[in-house]
Order: sequence, then C-alpha cells, then structure tokens
Amino acid sequence: MNKIVVHGNDGKISKGHSSDFTPSLPYFHLATVENPSDSVKFWLDNLKAVFVVMDFQGDSLHRDTHDFDQAPSSGKHIVVNFKDGEKLYGISELSHRNSTGFFIFPTDPDSNTIRAFVVSSAIASVDITE
Repeated sequence: MNKIVVHGNDGKISKGHSSDFTPSLPYFHLATVENPSDSVKFWLDNLKAVFVVMDFQGDSLHRDTHDFDQAPSSGKHIVVNFKDGEKLYGISELSHRNSTGFFIFPTDPDSNTIRAFVVSSAIASVDITE
C-alpha cells in the first residue's frame, strides 16, 4: 500500500495508506494514521494534491531544492502555482494531463515525495521553465 499525504482545498492534511487511489476515479479511500482500522473517502474535487511519500515523518530540516539542473532530464520542468499561493516545482509529462489533474515528480533527488498528483481545480497556472 502506498503512503499517502492528502492536501485538501481547505488546508487540512491527512496521512495514511491507500490501495485504491487512481486519478481515473472521482474518489479514493484512506486508512489514516490516526485510525488505520477505518477508512475515509476523499473526493478528488475537494483536494489540492495527493502526495505519495517515502516516510510520514519526513525531515523537518530538509528544504527541497528547486534546481532543475539536478532534476532528471526527461519530462517538462514546471512550476505549479496553486490558487492558495503555494508553488510546487517538478517534472511532468503534461501530455498526459487530463481534466482531473496530472502527476509531478520532485526536482530534489533527496525529497521525501516520490510523486504527487495535483488536482486541476486547485491550480492557478502552470509555468513551463524549459
């Protein structure tokens, strides 16, 4: 099961495990860290992004680099500008973008994030830096 960190449009963050997350469905279930024996249904329309992570704790001292020179060369180097003002730097194949959203991979090789699915309705704009 994937370790998932869910960022809601309302600013709430939930952590847990999911075995049914897929962008092709309008919702998925999360067995939260706080209550692993029960699952919560999350609707993609209510989310900002879904992060697949290596570790729930992460490293509070680590600051992701936004250096595209260290990032893999395949894919487009992009900056996602969310409606709430946050920015997410990464690599994406925007050709696979659908109406729901798209996947982005971190520029930082030491990031705790493996990949993230950003929800289109939470995005203000996407800048391609190449």
